[in-house]
Amino acid sequence: MSQTLLDPDFDFLAFVNDESQASTNSLDDLILATLEDHDTPSVGMYNVPLTLIENSSEVFGHSPKVFNARYVRLGEETARFTLGPISPRDFLETFCRCPADVLNEMPSPKNAFEFVPRTGKAESDIYEPLIEALNDTGSDGSSPRCPGFTFLNTSEHPDTRGVYTLKPDVLCYAHEHVARVRVNDSHSRADMGFATFFIEIKREPLQDFFQDPPAHWRSSRDARLLKVGDTKRESLQYFGQNIAYATELCARQFRHCCFSISLSGCWARLMRWDRSGLVVTRTFDLHHEPEILCEFLWRYAHMSEAERGMDLSVEVASEAEEIKFRDSIREHVALQLELHDRRLEPAVLEHYQPKAVSAICIPDANTREPRRYLVSRPLTAPLSVVGRAPRTYWAVDAETGQVASLKDTWRFHADGAEQEGTIIDYLARSGVANVPAVLSHGDVLSIPDNPDSRQLTRTQEFVTARWACDLGVDQPSIVRYSHYRLVHSVAGYGLQRLRGTNELLTAGYHALQAMCDAFALKRLHRNVHPASIVLFREKANVDRRAFLVDWDLSGGIDGPNQRTRTPHDAMWQFVSIGILLRLPRPHRIQDDMESLLYVMLYCSLRWLGHTAEQEQLLVQLTEMFDFASRYRHEIQGGDHKVMNAIQRKYTNGVQFTDPALHKWLNKLMDLHHPVQTQMSEGSFGYNESASGKLWSNPEKLAARWRRFLDEESPGRNDRVARTIVHEVRDIQENATPHPATIPSQEQRVSKKRVAGCLEEDEGDEDRGASVDTSERKTKRRKLERRTCGAPSNTVDDDHLGSRTWEPLQKLSIPRNNNKRTKRSPEYTCGSEHGDKT
Repeated sequence: MSQTLLDPDFDFLAFVNDESQASTNSLDDLILATLEDHDTPSVGMYNVPLTLIENSSEVFGHSPKVFNARYVRLGEETARFTLGPISPRDFLETFCRCPADVLNEMPSPKNAFEFVPRTGKAESDIYEPLIEALNDTGSDGSSPRCPGFTFLNTSEHPDTRGVYTLKPDVLCYAHEHVARVRVNDSHSRADMGFATFFIEIKREPLQDFFQDPPAHWRSSRDARLLKVGDTKRESLQYFGQNIAYATELCARQFRHCCFSISLSGCWARLMRWDRSGLVVTRTFDLHHEPEILCEFLWRYAHMSEAERGMDLSVEVASEAEEIKFRDSIREHVALQLELHDRRLEPAVLEHYQPKAVSAICIPDANTREPRRYLVSRPLTAPLSVVGRAPRTYWAVDAETGQVASLKDTWRFHADGAEQEGTIIDYLARSGVANVPAVLSHGDVLSIPDNPDSRQLTRTQEFVTARWACDLGVDQPSIVRYSHYRLVHSVAGYGLQRLRGTNELLTAGYHALQAMCDAFALKRLHRNVHPASIVLFREKANVDRRAFLVDWDLSGGIDGPNQRTRTPHDAMWQFVSIGILLRLPRPHRIQDDMESLLYVMLYCSLRWLGHTAEQEQLLVQLTEMFDFASRYRHEIQGGDHKVMNAIQRKYTNGVQFTDPALHKWLNKLMDLHHPVQTQMSEGSFGYNESASGKLWSNPEKLAARWRRFLDEESPGRNDRVARTIVHEVRDIQENATPHPATIPSQEQRVSKKRVAGCLEEDEGDEDRGASVDTSERKTKRRKLERRTCGAPSNTVDDDHLGSRTWEPLQKLSIPRNNNKRTKRSPEYTCGSEHGDKT
């Protein structure tokens, strides 16, 4: 198959910077393969174009790219946001309103599913009887169960267009979309861009991943919904499979919620997903209570598009608007990347898909009158169904042709919660350096000019319901979100698209400037990561300038923290040690400075020259940045960052090619925490107060950073094209999962490299290698002895595996615990050195 922009081995910057590509046929082949193999035109709210950048979804993790590991991770994370079991009747009345006269016209449900087996030898035994019953119009030719919709078997033809290969068992399509996905009379291609909801089937009731409290209980409080015990991992896998489908459905369409059905043998559950979580019904028997599913289908068919979860604020752009969008994007890309030949076209495809341009109206920041913006291909897409789910675009003002950045997200909605646009506008008007100008922003309304039609989540309404099991549920984190859009002036490229050392270090300085200015106004950013630092060229023939964006999690240094779950909301890989360990103190400016340090280190390891080998680099990125563990259903981390802070475990032995970069990274790490030559018994010895004087004064650090750039000559255009190869190892399936709402994928999966791990097995049998229980306990005891001043950092036995604790390759860490040793001229990054910079 031809290479496309979606391939993980494709380095975009290396391609466009190679002038030889401008005169070969490889460029035409690349564009043609990308458009033909992966995209079809959008249809209104359906089939959102796929991201085409090599680092999609603002993801910087390096967890194993295998299905079962991802499903378990998704299941662990989303179980905390799952409420149930609500009675099916209450579910229908709450989420599927329907007039009584319409309900009276529903076909009789009697014996509707009599041919669906109670159990099957295989899942496929249930597919056809169920689909025939769902599509049945009755012997008298009466109305179908779900008018206007068709149910199709998609179990044999997976959807390969997204980040992962997915094949739900049964998908429901509107009649007008069936022709797009039909393969033959009995099977169809799974296409999450056009499906309206999915049905996932397991062959027997015992494979239901939920459990209902006894019917005679007056309240479900103190009960657990997700199955535990010997079947816990299997339940997490099955649950995670459903989560993956819901996530993809919401990412590939303009939606505010979606529905699904889980079937175990002949026992079913109805589900409703939104950005706050999931509401699930009690299980019901299709043989004894067929009216429940029949009524759901009938109600669903007669609901409006908005009630089914579609976002009606998005319109199809006209042909003239599409031309304007394409030309404006092409001109802007040429300015930003300084490209003016045929290499420009792949860069344009990052933002534009032919016949897939949409129009969105957002209130002007000054006049509050609606402004029409055109968007096509998103730069980022969410990888979890729960949370803020940001989706960003380059947008074009339909009137002026100005190119801007549009952020579609779900903001925390509560009294006193500030909109991100209001925050950035205040910072910009107050003179904060390197923040964008706000052009438009506002909550998304389903009905224009009607504030009561805000698109809000609903799951949080049922946190205190008597039917809601609360064991394993993180009630404080199930909060109300409001659909929100922001347009600002800086349409550039994230720091992961750096061209060299000088650009990285200069961008770090610009970000620190913004942080210091905001701190003077008593505001902290609280979510610094590579994609929050945007490289933007304001005019031709000048260097790109960095802007600090993504202020939605920012907060005042004096006021109460509206979001107590900041570690779960922020980009996990770059959160400071103190926040990850949940130390009993508020967020400080030094936490943001530490995040900036990790951004500099990560980008240097990932895209600049150094001596680390492939396997060693993967260990460094995975353990230092991705590591997480569970303690009493809470996610914690920071252990490996602590080890690097006090002894440079992961950076010691790495020589960076650029001397200036090498020198400055060592200086930053020493300022954050000097190397500790002696460790107290049984303790990591991490001490926040050990930071250097410059670290306690961000203004002085910024001035020193500026002086360093003036005195040194960091390299330009020295980016290294480096692909991180993820070895597929069974043991990785037992790795401790980190939160799935914190994206965990750096690049798309190479189907050829991990053949055999992409296709889902029927029943999703766990391919992971087991770890002996005694070995798990030994490792847990070792971990407990290494606690960093935080609560005992233990992990459930079910999720311990050697992959988390034992590196793939032992790193040689030269130490002398008794005295300082004289440094050789060629020192290594992280080693002790006494430069006086």
